[in-house]
Amino acid sequence: MMKTYSIATLGCKVNQYESATIASSLDAMGFQYKKFPDICDIYVINTCTVTAMSDRKSRQMISKARTTNPDSIIIATGCSAQANAQAMIKSGADIVLGNNEKSSIDTILSSYLKEKTGKLTVVSDIFREKEYIHGCFPDKWERTRGYLKIQDGCDNFCSYCIIPYVRGRARSRDIDDIVKEARYMASKGIKEVVLTGIHLDSYGKDKGNLSIIDVIAKINDIKGIERIRLGSLEPKIITETFVEEIKKYDKLCPHFHMSLQSGSDAVLSDMRRRYDSEMFLSAINMLRNNIPNLEFTTDIIVGYPTETEEDFNKSLEMVEKARFIKVHVFKYSKRPGTAADKLKPLNGKTLNERSEKLINYASEISKSRLSGYLGKTLRILIEEGEDGFITGHTANYIKVQAPTDNNVTDDYINTFCDVLISGLTNDGLLGTVVDKKTVR
Repeated sequence: MMKTYSIATLGCKVNQYESATIASSLDAMGFQYKKFPDICDIYVINTCTVTAMSDRKSRQMISKARTTNPDSIIIATGCSAQANAQAMIKSGADIVLGNNEKSSIDTILSSYLKEKTGKLTVVSDIFREKEYIHGCFPDKWERTRGYLKIQDGCDNFCSYCIIPYVRGRARSRDIDDIVKEARYMASKGIKEVVLTGIHLDSYGKDKGNLSIIDVIAKINDIKGIERIRLGSLEPKIITETFVEEIKKYDKLCPHFHMSLQSGSDAVLSDMRRRYDSEMFLSAINMLRNNIPNLEFTTDIIVGYPTETEEDFNKSLEMVEKARFIKVHVFKYSKRPGTAADKLKPLNGKTLNERSEKLINYASEISKSRLSGYLGKTLRILIEEGEDGFITGHTANYIKVQAPTDNNVTDDYINTFCDVLISGLTNDGLLGTVVDKKTVR
C-alpha cells in the first residue's frame, strides 16, 4: 500500500519554498501527498524559530501530528529543529533534520524505513557549509505564484535575530540553476515568480561580480513569466545605480518589502541594523520618484528592550512618512544566544499596548494610501474565485476583490483582468470587472 505524507510549514517564504522541495522528494519516492493534518503515514513539520511563539507552534504541530496518527513517522526539520533538536524529540518527533539536511530527506528517510531504528537526529554545524545546497525543483506552488529561492544565510547578526545561527553564512545559488528552475516554473504555467532568500541583498557577493540585478535580468527574458516579485530588501542596496538598473525590467513588480524594524535611530543602532531612519526614507523616496505606482510593505518590532516611549513614537512617525500599504507588527521576543538576550525585556503590558497602537495606526495609514486608487482601473492576476467574488493582487501587491455573475471556474484562475475600484475592504480594495467577457 502506498505510503502517504503531509507537510506543515511554519515561518517565512524560504521555508515554504523548501517544503515544496521536500514534497517533490517524497513524491519521487512514490509517496502520496495529503493535506495536513489528514491521517498520514509520514508527517514533515518544517519549523520556525524566529520568535518564542514560533517555537511553541512548531512543537504544537508535532504534537498534533502525533495525536492524529500515533503510529506515524514524524520528521521535524527547519530552524527550530536546527536550534534545539532535543526539544523536537521531546515533542514527539522521530527524526530531526537540520536545515542542511533538508535536501537529503529522501536518502535519510529511505534508510530509516529500512532499518526501523528509534529516534534519529541528523543536524550538522550550519556554519561549516560554505556552498548553497539545493534539492530537487518544487512541483507544488500556489496556483498563480511560485517562490524561487536564490540565496541562503545571513552575515548581519542583528542583535535580536537568531536566524544567522540557524541558517549560517550568506550563500548564493548558481545563477544558471536559478534560470533553469524559473524556466521550469514557466513551463508549468507559473506567471508570477517571487525571489526569496534569507538576505536577498547579499546575493552574488560570494559569486564574484554578480548581484540580484543579474537574476532579475535573466528571469525577465523568460517567456511565460509575467511578473517578478522581490522578497525583503534593505535600504543600503537602494542606490541611484540600482534604481536605474531595475527600471530596465518591465516584469519587475513595483512593490518592495523593506523591513524598517524601528523608526528610532537609537534603537536601530542597538539592533545593529545597518541604516538609520534618514537612509530608509531616502531609499523609499528615491524609488518612488523613479518607479510609477510603487508601494511598500514593511516589518516593525515593538518593545525592543531599549525602546522608550519616545522611540516608539518615532516608529509611528516613520509609518506616517513612509505611507506603507501594509505593516507587519511583531512584539519583541527574546532569542537565546543573541546579543539582545542579555537585556532586560519590557513588560508584557507595554508590549501589548504598543503593538495594538501601531497595528491600528498603520491600518489607518494604509486605508488612506489605498483610497487614492478609488476610481482607477487596476489589473489583477486572479488567484481564487468563490462566494461570487474573484480575488487577486495587483503588480504593486494590493489585494483586490470583485463580484462576478457566476461561479469562477479554474479556467479563470491565473489569468489577468481589469477591475474598476469603487471601495475599500479590510485588507485591500473592492471593484467591478471592467471587461465582462474576461470573467463571467
